[in-house]
Amino acid sequence: MGNCVSRFKQPFQVSRSSSAEKDMGSGIPDGLPIAEPTTSFWMIPATPITELRPQEKLPSHADVVIIGSGISGASFARTLLECGNCLHVVMLEAQEVCSGATGRNGGHIFPATYHDYEDLKKRVGEDMAKKMIRFRKAHLDEILAVAAEEGITEYTQCRAVEGVDVYFDQLTFKEAQRKLQVYQRDMGEHAGSYTCYEGLVAQEKFHLSPLAVGCITTRAGAIHPYRFVTSILSRLLTDYPKEFEIHTSTPCTSIDEPTSSCPFYRLTTSRGVITAPHVVHLTNAYAPALLPALKGAILPIRETMTAQRPGRNLHASTLRGGRSFVFFDSPRKGFDYLTQLPEGEHELMFGAGFESSTDSGTNAMYGVHSAAHVGGAMPIYFGAESWGAEALPTTPTDEQDAGVGLWAEGRVKAIWSGLLSESADGMPWIGKVPVNVAGRKAPPASSAPSTLDLNLKKLESVVTTAPGEWIAAGYSGEGMVHAWLSSKAVALMLLGEDLTEVKTWLPELFSATEDRVKMAKRTFRPDVVLSGKRRVFSF
Repeated sequence: MGNCVSRFKQPFQVSRSSSAEKDMGSGIPDGLPIAEPTTSFWMIPATPITELRPQEKLPSHADVVIIGSGISGASFARTLLECGNCLHVVMLEAQEVCSGATGRNGGHIFPATYHDYEDLKKRVGEDMAKKMIRFRKAHLDEILAVAAEEGITEYTQCRAVEGVDVYFDQLTFKEAQRKLQVYQRDMGEHAGSYTCYEGLVAQEKFHLSPLAVGCITTRAGAIHPYRFVTSILSRLLTDYPKEFEIHTSTPCTSIDEPTSSCPFYRLTTSRGVITAPHVVHLTNAYAPALLPALKGAILPIRETMTAQRPGRNLHASTLRGGRSFVFFDSPRKGFDYLTQLPEGEHELMFGAGFESSTDSGTNAMYGVHSAAHVGGAMPIYFGAESWGAEALPTTPTDEQDAGVGLWAEGRVKAIWSGLLSESADGMPWIGKVPVNVAGRKAPPASSAPSTLDLNLKKLESVVTTAPGEWIAAGYSGEGMVHAWLSSKAVALMLLGEDLTEVKTWLPELFSATEDRVKMAKRTFRPDVVLSGKRRVFSF
């Protein structure tokens, strides 16, 4: 984390309005989302939703304004529109739809479970640790179910796979086995199925390098994240043409509190001003730009992803997209992760875990060291024999020619980077934002959206809870196993729904309270932030 590990001892400062034009001084800007200089493989070809015309007039008012259009935005909008009552919902996106972390990640649905459990148990107690692990694990089946409900399972390549943790250090592997035993003992039937393979057995079964000392396998998942999000948002635009709008190339630059003349939040964008009683921050690493009190609680980290052609012998290892891998080469160097596309050239979606968080440049390019690492690591992890000869580019069909001319012809077909977030206490920030954290007062209760009785020409009922600001962010690089259900919960909170069922699966410690913000800054430690699969095995 480099310079990001400094402690924050002073109380946080807030202002009556927030501006998105500041910098943390860490080499990574925390202001408006930038136009990324690298092209994500996922986003080619672009889906029709990217043809939304930013010149269409921005409405002057909405019941709910969503800032961000990634997986959090898709989950929130889907829940709000399908469970709400004729709400006018506007989504603001600074760049293109799903052009942030979701459209630039690895499509990896592989939660840290046994890796984290024992440390979580020490920090938050056994019951809460179990709840947090169950929450992560629930995302795979939830996303599979959503894809099936939307009829996009095949198109989004949404599938369960065999997840393989591969270890190259004997001490690390032994510690992993010990942690797994603790996890299985405490979690019981909720642990899921895990199998350990050692030495030569692991190498032969998974066609790995002779350097591999062991593997632990379980059920995981993989998906085309860009297609998943854009498919859902496209369907919502079709089904709710009067209620839902998306405005791209429309960064929100500031939010002002209500006044006596305007009882709503006033959001200034590059294309005008919009007012609303509810503002929902779903921008992950960029959340502190409009919520300055969260600077130091949510930190931006840039990481590197690639799409690579597999070696000609590799399908025996990867099963043409049927397996995902996490590689741990030492206890202190983090991890790398791999999924494979089940179609096309069966590209390997390979990314660096901790490797690239220390060498990010100020221009949003990937670091040279991390790019060199991900570009050359896989033949080492799998071994020369299992990798085989380098694959040659195939001739694309008409349906596959959108990327012709964009991609390199060697092993590394595409390389890009993206901005993810790290939470200072290792947990997401979910729920209503307290006014002392937002730095501005909330609109009065009378400004909440209401239905109108057309016969009596009077307000019939309030259709949301009290106005305010809301957030789901700070996923610490594990957005695919936190974002969907977190954002779904926030939508139900905003609607004022009965949360009895939600409370059975949403960890209470995720709440974005004022005390938690202060504590997270005061007690910030890199070994807490870099938890999960990143740095859990330290001796």
